[in-house]
Amino acid sequence: MGLLLYDGPGFVRSLTTILTVEGAAFAAGLWSAPRPGPDLVHRLRRRWLLCLMAYLTAAGFGTVWSLVPALGDARLGQGLGLAILGGLPLYAAGGVIGGIGTSARTDPGGRLRGPGASAATGAALGFVLTGFLLPRAPMPGSLLVLCLVMLSLGGMTFGSVLGARLQIDVLGRRPARGGDVRVEDRRLPVDGLRSRFLLEGPHVRRETEFGKDGETPWDVAVVRALMPEAEAGWRVLLLGGGASVAPRTILREHPTGVADVIERTGAVIELGREFFDTDLAIARGERLRVEVGHFDDRLEGVTPGYDLVLIDTAALAPVGGVNGLSRRSRTRLKQLVAPGGVVTWGPLPSEPGLPEVPDGWTLARYRSNGGRLTEEHILMTRPGPDDRDVVVAGFEAESAGASVA
Repeated sequence: MGLLLYDGPGFVRSLTTILTVEGAAFAAGLWSAPRPGPDLVHRLRRRWLLCLMAYLTAAGFGTVWSLVPALGDARLGQGLGLAILGGLPLYAAGGVIGGIGTSARTDPGGRLRGPGASAATGAALGFVLTGFLLPRAPMPGSLLVLCLVMLSLGGMTFGSVLGARLQIDVLGRRPARGGDVRVEDRRLPVDGLRSRFLLEGPHVRRETEFGKDGETPWDVAVVRALMPEAEAGWRVLLLGGGASVAPRTILREHPTGVADVIERTGAVIELGREFFDTDLAIARGERLRVEVGHFDDRLEGVTPGYDLVLIDTAALAPVGGVNGLSRRSRTRLKQLVAPGGVVTWGPLPSEPGLPEVPDGWTLARYRSNGGRLTEEHILMTRPGPDDRDVVVAGFEAESAGASVA
């Protein structure tokens, strides 16, 4: 600014022109900030590089101008200096600050804050630093080199900040009546943790955390805990099990086990098979039957006599939870259980008073911290000839860290 002001005619006119061009360039930089998108972080890194190059160009031009004062005598030199020393750096800085704002605004985890207060504080400190160093600087280019150093440190600092930003990659998407069904990989670069989610609208149907050895899904833990001896017959009904690997576990680990799956949305079955290795497809087989439709309608055509009825409350969340099932369907689920059989609800906590426990049935309630959410597993045993205390103890041993309420 010193070069532009004192080498040109008319102090007020020059000051007005400089401030107008710099303000417009900064506004243009903010307007051109990277828009939200899957490659936002990559585009923001390019904005930092552009800003570094802009200040490097300004430092070089300012140094040449200081060594060759005649460069600013003509209008062309004045205009070129205004563009390179004032317009280009502020345009690039606006792009970086706007990109930081976009990154903070679209952070799914809500960990980042907007850059407004930090940018204003930095500007105030920059004014103080400039006032302190300007009389002592041998040439304006040295101040711009100092800006380059601070920009480099800022880029390195913000690179570490981006490590706390949740990265989301959409792997697959299917349209559905209750909202798009999609599979997302979510990861935090700072700790390297990665999770895969199957979502129906805003509701999580299934979550898998990579890097956790020995993690057993809740429904698989229930199935293994209640699985009888190999020579005994075993029928299992899974309501909302379209994203579950429990049917695969039944077929692989019990030689005569039969699994019937009822799912609301065909897209859940497709994406579950593609990204979660459920091995499920809409079909009727000798040991596996998978149907899609409204729960209340499908339950009417089911033949009673199941040893285990497993209800996935995550599949009920999009329809209002356990209360989304009609009272007739909740009664029907208990009628489908054979004497001595078990009805299991989980993993999401149910509404108060639901599901209802029939008279004479045994209730066991387990709560555990399953990843990010508190899980609740409810086991209701129909009266029968077997001693079900052994079964409950087996499930407690399978679900490490769970406690009986």
